[in-house]
Amino acid sequence: MTFTITLDSLLKTILLVVAIVAVIILIVLMIKIIKALKSVPDTLDHVHGIIDNVETISDAGRNVVTSASAAIAGIKQATDENRGPVRAATSFVNAVTGLVTLVKSNNSKKK
Repeated sequence: MTFTITLDSLLKTILLVVAIVAVIILIVLMIKIIKALKSVPDTLDHVHGIIDNVETISDAGRNVVTSASAAIAGIKQATDENRGPVRAATSFVNAVTGLVTLVKSNNSKKK
């Protein structure tokens, strides 16, 4: 028995084998893609939960900054309104401190 292989039949056989391998690879890839796509809704739900948490945290941070800003504005307003009395109190404290220092230095010289 003799078999004759022509170049034409050899190329057709090679192309047929390559086509079968390509179809198998495509089927495997499609199965993996389908499995990956099944987990997308769960992942998106998880991401949505994270985004909600970030929004809550940023709102809390915004409230803290707003409260701190209001407090600082109140302090500034109080110091602006009481600039004269604050200066007077500072001068009084400085004078008392100077007087105490003077009295101490005189008492130490007498001894």
